[in-house]
Amino acid sequence: MTFPDFVALARRFVIRAFTADFQREQASPSERAELLTGTRPIADPLAHDYVAWRRAALWVAAVLLSLGVLIALVDYSSTAYQLASASDQGATTEQLRQVELQFGSGNLNLLDGLQIFLLLVKIAVAGLVVFAAMRWTKVQKSRSFTRWAWLSALIIPLLISAWPWGQYLDFSHLNTRNWGGASQQGEFVKQQVSVAIGAMLLVTVAPKLLALFPGIMRSSLALKTLLPQATAPGWLTVVFAPFLAGFLLLALCFMSQVQGSWVLIAGVLCLVVGPCVYVRRASDLVRPHTDAEVGDVVRGVRRQALTFHLVGGLLLFLYFIDLDALPWTTAIHLLLEAAGGILLTMVAISDITLALLAYSHRQGSAFHSSELVTSHEQRLAALSTAGLTDLDAALGIPGTSEATTIVASSPEPPRSMLETMVTAMPRPQLKGRE
Repeated sequence: MTFPDFVALARRFVIRAFTADFQREQASPSERAELLTGTRPIADPLAHDYVAWRRAALWVAAVLLSLGVLIALVDYSSTAYQLASASDQGATTEQLRQVELQFGSGNLNLLDGLQIFLLLVKIAVAGLVVFAAMRWTKVQKSRSFTRWAWLSALIIPLLISAWPWGQYLDFSHLNTRNWGGASQQGEFVKQQVSVAIGAMLLVTVAPKLLALFPGIMRSSLALKTLLPQATAPGWLTVVFAPFLAGFLLLALCFMSQVQGSWVLIAGVLCLVVGPCVYVRRASDLVRPHTDAEVGDVVRGVRRQALTFHLVGGLLLFLYFIDLDALPWTTAIHLLLEAAGGILLTMVAISDITLALLAYSHRQGSAFHSSELVTSHEQRLAALSTAGLTDLDAALGIPGTSEATTIVASSPEPPRSMLETMVTAMPRPQLKGRE
């Protein structure tokens, strides 16, 4: 592959991964030929498009996460070196010896081990994503690597962060030294170091949590363009949007008390408004669409939300640039991890959701052919008499009636949005059609 071909391929991957629009981005002829001639040939063009999209998103995520790991490796230093560098003398040999003497070698080893383990997790996650991208034609293996990478990136740091590492610190040796005659000096230092550990773990976990909800929402919108007739992808977007807004508001409550910067507050508020756009446009997202109209609907909603996201991101960028406490290498590292995590989450959730949609369809067919459908419709009708099934009224959105949420060409009688959602949900007690 020549360099211009590589650049063109990289550009195609980036556009395909970040647009996540199956109405615009399809598999290339070479990708289709490779999927047709694989060990387990894939013949359907729509399946080609999905697998090719996975390939692009995984490779872009692998590059972003690998760059983040590289920066973390270059930026890594032992705890003793970090403490010594913060002093006026710098990280000299004598200063390092003094730090070890005052801090305790056992405490330093604990903190160094914690840092190294979290770094190894990042390396493992990046490696799994690379394997998933390389095995893109072997869909089952690629899905397995993707799933393990996503779970490792999310769960392991959370479990590590939940463990009370501060309880294993021992600063009792400080109580016997001349530290202003304070007999509890060791306990005071222990509390301060525990807070520092919490802050370090928070910085580690934050990109993973920040990537969770945007990744799920991007996955849902992508599947909406892949399966325009399905309503569940739109519902996932509408349901998870408030969770993202709530998470950002929680972060704002904390950061505003610590910093109190109006630039920070304005940036986070813009990011909060972005998810609210999806809720505002719920009636457009949760109804079935034709192939011709779904692209315009999804792109229109994305464009409105992206406006607030870009403004909020710009304000946060200006804030962090002005914040001397956060090194620029750390800021870039966190940004790469967050972007790579969003793409990884998007692919992992898409794989799971696609299987759930097929299962839900089978269960829905079984439900409509069972004797339970009459009782279900009667209960919904009873609730509708009080206006409890009106989606627009529930969301506080002035809009059209429920009947207009179903496309005019639908062969079935119009149903309310709530009926559509409920009947599309899995019913484990019913056996689906094989």
